[in-house]
Amino acid sequence: MVWLAWMLFGMQVLCSCTAAPPAHEAGAALLCPPCKDPTVEEAADLALRQINADREEGYVLSLYRIVSALEQPQEITGSVFYLILDVVDTECHVLSKKLWKNCNTRSAPSTVYGQCKAIIYINQARNIAHLNTYECTLQPVPGKYIWSVCPDCPVDDSPTKPEYLEAAVRSLAKFNGESEQTHYFSVLNVTRASMQWVTGPAHFVEFLIQETSCSKDDTVADISTCEPLPPEVAKIGFCKGSVVNSHEEQFVTISCEIFSQQDPATEEENQEANQTPGKSIQDQQASPSDANPFSPHLEKTVGWVKILPRSNEDITFHSLRESQNEHKDRKPAPPKAVGSAHRCDREKTQVNKPDLTKPVTGPIILPFPEELSLSDSCPGEAKQTEGILHPLITRKPTTV
Repeated sequence: MVWLAWMLFGMQVLCSCTAAPPAHEAGAALLCPPCKDPTVEEAADLALRQINADREEGYVLSLYRIVSALEQPQEITGSVFYLILDVVDTECHVLSKKLWKNCNTRSAPSTVYGQCKAIIYINQARNIAHLNTYECTLQPVPGKYIWSVCPDCPVDDSPTKPEYLEAAVRSLAKFNGESEQTHYFSVLNVTRASMQWVTGPAHFVEFLIQETSCSKDDTVADISTCEPLPPEVAKIGFCKGSVVNSHEEQFVTISCEIFSQQDPATEEENQEANQTPGKSIQDQQASPSDANPFSPHLEKTVGWVKILPRSNEDITFHSLRESQNEHKDRKPAPPKAVGSAHRCDREKTQVNKPDLTKPVTGPIILPFPEELSLSDSCPGEAKQTEGILHPLITRKPTTV
């Protein structure tokens, strides 16, 4: 009987997830909520919205599944969530400021996929959802998987090659000639490119365009000589074009979306990106700012997205997580914050415990935990389970 009692006590000590801590211990213990919990799903949604809103290059990332979620209740109310998210890129450029749920994901052969670590503080009572840090590592689908299901599919190539810039310029000329814009646009940069042999070489490009000072009322022989309008007034656009060469003629296609920095819809989406769970934008705007004068100090969002080169090797997310511990210069990334380094398994290593004699002015952020959540519902359900992408994303790391 005594042995059974000691065994039960040991199991409690080693339990991976704790109950909610007392108020004086808030900010120390880590909880392991289910990945399918609505609060966790809202936190993942908000984190990904703010990751996309913070970026200036690349494509909007879409949530594929929640891998792990750890929650750290805070003394100042609210919680900090430590999230690991499987993500895939979409057809929307980040400068469009579109929400990830409003963007189409790419076909599997052209998808870039990966994993993001995100730390987000959510305080529903004070209408706060603040992304502290994020780190994303992505990679294209390995070529051998593409060729196994679609040997004739175009494979992404380096967008810096001269032939792709030429294809962008040729397709943009068609847009400038047919659009109702008042000024000519020029190529800002090619963001994605691929080539396929059809009746001849076919080049497919995605690229950003910028409004120039040259009016379409004037005849312009070379648009590259036109100066761009100042950034505060210039329209920016995103185009998809193709140039297909045959023995006798050339076929050019182009479709462009123009978005302005002053677009009211974009402003609404920016508000939505910071919307806290359970509250509409109208509810937040209606909340009086003087109802609770305390406003926690929040650090500026810091993060990065790294895209690995295409490889035919099987790269699991275990190796992607290891690569997230390095910057682009291959140097180890410094800790983002300090605090009580409690782990989900209840082992405790005190590191710079907050001085309780000083007032808490903001959320306590710990270095990102190394352990994954041991909740039975983590990882969560994938958004899509068909095709070659699902086994790549969900493959378990090989034990060495």
